[in-house]
Amino acid sequence: MSDQNMARRAAVEVAFDGTDITGSMQPYFMSASYTDNEEDQTDDLQIRLHDRDGVWLTKWLNDAVDAAASTDASGGGGGGTTTYKVTPKIGLNVRSGPSTSYKRYGALVCGTTIEVTGISGGWATISYGGKTAYVSTDYIEPVEEKEPQKQQQGPSTVLKIQCVIVRENWNGDGKDVVLDCGQFELDTVNVSGPPAVVVLKATSLPFTSQIRQTEKTKAWEGYTLSGIANEMAGANGMACLYESANDPYYERVEQYKTSDIAFLSQLCHDAGISLKATNNILVLFDQAEYEAKSASFTIKRGAGGYEKYKLDIGSADTLYSSCRVSYVDPTTGKCIEGVAKVEDYKADSKNNQQLEVTAKVANAAEAKALAEKRLRLHNKYTRSATFTLPGNPNATAGVTVTLEGWGGWDGKYIIKQAVHTVDSSGGYSTQVKLRRVLEGY
Repeated sequence: MSDQNMARRAAVEVAFDGTDITGSMQPYFMSASYTDNEEDQTDDLQIRLHDRDGVWLTKWLNDAVDAAASTDASGGGGGGTTTYKVTPKIGLNVRSGPSTSYKRYGALVCGTTIEVTGISGGWATISYGGKTAYVSTDYIEPVEEKEPQKQQQGPSTVLKIQCVIVRENWNGDGKDVVLDCGQFELDTVNVSGPPAVVVLKATSLPFTSQIRQTEKTKAWEGYTLSGIANEMAGANGMACLYESANDPYYERVEQYKTSDIAFLSQLCHDAGISLKATNNILVLFDQAEYEAKSASFTIKRGAGGYEKYKLDIGSADTLYSSCRVSYVDPTTGKCIEGVAKVEDYKADSKNNQQLEVTAKVANAAEAKALAEKRLRLHNKYTRSATFTLPGNPNATAGVTVTLEGWGGWDGKYIIKQAVHTVDSSGGYSTQVKLRRVLEGY
């Protein structure tokens, strides 16, 4: 809780490999931007710092990176501790006290090892960001001690950055709203001047990561899509969250000289499933299910609640009125097909264009379901909008929004991208990029 008498503001809390550097960074802080993408692109974090005294360039940055690289993700260790591992795929909340009623400091991703100094009443005591913190014992399990792995050299491959945005006293009631941006890896450091400015850029899936860089050749036999995703995630130290009732089965599919993430992305596109990498988790989800959720808030023209807007109509690809998926079974010679059409399909229109897809399907129902997904994929950018809002932690990628009073743009939209930016004065804004929800197919 914040003081109800203070002006509304936003704060950014940052930790390097579990070490809280918020206080050290504050005198140099210019801004922080967190980019949350719905699918296909990685989430990103960018922190801008002024360096008039040359502290970051000549000393602080190198010392901080070296110190963070020499510590483990738990931010502590020492005598009287036991090592545990976080088990939930969606991560584990870290709190200021031994109860869910206490303040949430942040979260630990699945597979994170932590040093527990004590357990009481179903809560484990740990060190988090230099503070005493607590996690539920229901979601951790003890692990055997292993020899420490050698760290790769270079800050872009070893430095983990955790970031939290706290909206303080926004409504004058002293209540805080927290946006946990998740965990990132430092990707690049840019220094420019004059005036001297240091920019730290971090990503949820670095270009240097094995899942993105290493090309592999492998035959996957007797696997479901979720099985392939889980195995890839596990091999790369990540968790996997599969949120779709549709789980294609492959008797045999070949990965040929392709990175894991590129191969998985292609499988997802072919199946009409969306793929997102965030907070050390591979998330696979059915976009139609996300779009069907109730709108979280409404943006009404003339009613305030937004600072800027931009509305567009366009298409990155041909706008198809129908899609046909077909497959000829080599054992029977029979053609299996399914057709999907847009909601306002007119059979006598001269402008009708049909998307043709050849894919292995077991029956007509499966062919039609895939046709609906592929049609959605190709037609989903016809109407879009961009709004700059006062900082809103609830405006995250995948959330649905209703537009009212915007004429032809009225309707339900999904947030394709949300960029949350906090500046040194405590100002906080959120820019959301929206695309129209595809209804009727």
